[in-house]
Amino acid sequence: MPSSDGPRADEGKGGFPINTHRPLPTLSSLTHEWNTARNTNKGWPLFLDSVQIDGLRGWTGEVVEFRFPVVAIAGENGAGKSTILKAAAAAYTAEQTSGYTFYPDDFFPNTPWEKVEGVTLTYQVRRGTKIDTQTLRKRTSRWRGMPDRFSRPIFFLDISRTQPVNTQIGYGKAATQANFTAAVTPFDETDRALLSRIMNRPYTSSGMATFQNKQVGVLDAGAGEYSNFHQGAGEDATADLVDLLRSAPDRSLIIIDEVEASLHPRAQRRLMAELFAIAEKRKMQFILSTHSSTIMEQLPTEARIHIQTHRGGGRNVLYGVTARFAMSLMDDVDHPELVLFCEDDKAAVLIDALINQEAPGLSRRVEIIAAGAASTVTILGELASKGRLPSVSLGVLDADQAEQNGCLTLPGTQAPEKELFDSLDDTSWEKVAMRLDVRAGELLQAVDDARQIDNHHAWTRRVAEHLGPRVRTDRVWEAIAAVWAKDSVAPAERAAFVRAVEQKLVPAT
Repeated sequence: MPSSDGPRADEGKGGFPINTHRPLPTLSSLTHEWNTARNTNKGWPLFLDSVQIDGLRGWTGEVVEFRFPVVAIAGENGAGKSTILKAAAAAYTAEQTSGYTFYPDDFFPNTPWEKVEGVTLTYQVRRGTKIDTQTLRKRTSRWRGMPDRFSRPIFFLDISRTQPVNTQIGYGKAATQANFTAAVTPFDETDRALLSRIMNRPYTSSGMATFQNKQVGVLDAGAGEYSNFHQGAGEDATADLVDLLRSAPDRSLIIIDEVEASLHPRAQRRLMAELFAIAEKRKMQFILSTHSSTIMEQLPTEARIHIQTHRGGGRNVLYGVTARFAMSLMDDVDHPELVLFCEDDKAAVLIDALINQEAPGLSRRVEIIAAGAASTVTILGELASKGRLPSVSLGVLDADQAEQNGCLTLPGTQAPEKELFDSLDDTSWEKVAMRLDVRAGELLQAVDDARQIDNHHAWTRRVAEHLGPRVRTDRVWEAIAAVWAKDSVAPAERAAFVRAVEQKLVPAT
């Protein structure tokens, strides 16, 4: 969500008014609207539910689902993110008054090096409460099915938007001609405020000029006008986006490649917050690609998509991944001897506690990554068992999950919070109190109070709140986990879990 850093929402640097006229938007409002109205005529009357790609750039029939009005697709270079965006852009024809009709040949042409044929693009398209399946095929030389596409306003911002106009051949020289003039179409107050909120700059005026078929942003932050020729790439790209949103009708599909391009993390958070508000108010759909953990962190679980490529070819589409997991597979650092994928940070703490209790030296050879939902861990475990991940890997599911190929389950039979809170007796809680440096009676009272909450995920946080501000929630969970691993887990069960991890390790040299 938007950070609280910097000036107030209605004030820029130096105290200049930004005129937001409303508080910063939040994700919770969009989530509520999506959960309650998405399948009604009052929700998103036009929505692209999914695209299936077969026979194109290594895709072999994988389906990518868009499960939220704003989704982001992550994956290393070459994973197929841009292919998804381009295939989605070809799902509709433009309405007569807005947007641009994209054709598959716009994105996937034949060249001297590639011959595109034997391709099928299949779409699930929702219109109100009705869902249709549409297919575009190119068996040999021509695409079939193009006239059957439904109409919808559609806009695609590719990565070229970040290239400043003065870097493009011929533009810089032409703009410096003495007789050159270009009228500026000003942003209205709402659009200027939107740009100001994202960039956290107090623009007193803003607009777009057309120069040799190129949109040139012209801005004023209180020190005189300056154009795209003197703007940073992030400022220019954001002005272009605001200009697009100004012209895009409600219900539009907006596709943005590398949405974070040239924006620092704070601006990325503010941009995402604005997209959430626009999606809710105007019932728009946004499909984004990203390499940014900041972007991924802003999204709900169902809106995060990761394209995982196999070492031997092929790919898997993972949903609900954590930002850390998505980023861990897109860096150049050396991989550890063994990667353990688990569901969340709480599970990671339990795994670490079990290993440290049974075989402390093992911790240096293992990396534990909270990857996402149980379904995500299950898929990763299956891929790991087939040797399709970059590192030797193993999934670890919570104790309330069924055993799966390539996965271990944590000791016990219940979800982590229930398992630990149920298994610790008064003596064990006294040991937890010693670790936290609090009175045992106070901790036991906090535990009893927390267990009155139906949502067991909130128990640890409630205990921490009861104990006061100096006791963090993660510190409480770490203390409980350490005592549980030592005193509550049966020694044979703990040893069996750790041995299963050790058996997956690459032999030390």
